[in-house]
Amino acid sequence: MDTRFLALIKKRLPWIAAAAALGGTGFLIGQALGGFPVNIAKFMGSQIVRQGGYNESLAGIIGYTVHFAVATSYVTLYALAVSLAPLPKQRTPRWIATAGVALLFAWFSTLATAPAIAITISVLSGQGFPASIPGLNTSLGFAFWNHLAFFSIAWLVTVIVPATLESRATAVQPNSASSLA
Repeated sequence: MDTRFLALIKKRLPWIAAAAALGGTGFLIGQALGGFPVNIAKFMGSQIVRQGGYNESLAGIIGYTVHFAVATSYVTLYALAVSLAPLPKQRTPRWIATAGVALLFAWFSTLATAPAIAITISVLSGQGFPASIPGLNTSLGFAFWNHLAFFSIAWLVTVIVPATLESRATAVQPNSASSLA
């Protein structure tokens, strides 16, 4: 594997983990605020357990593990996309471009929501790939806005915060008057 790629992953891993935790939790909070009686983690866990014939006590563990695994996968893909893409070097155009990538990720993840949930439940319950899957979600409703909030958190944590901290670290040089303030 390319050493540049591995170095990039190592450098971004704490930010990816933080974004997945914050974004995944924010997503669940968004569902609660949106009036959903059961969040996606609980729903998926209960469906996997029911369809797979697993012990009911595992529903929560399975559901939240799946939810945060998906959140981590989404943030990792986003972070890799914005880190490896040929984006502008200047701060403002780069931030605008990476925000646009977040918007695209929100849209594509919203499109795939229903099919992805159906496939995940079927595969993890031991049923294999489902014979039929639901269509794409093309609505700009709550699911889209919740995905956009998730990827906005990913953008803030994997792009804005690290860039801001890095620029502050390079702006303050040792033994300079500004480092004494």
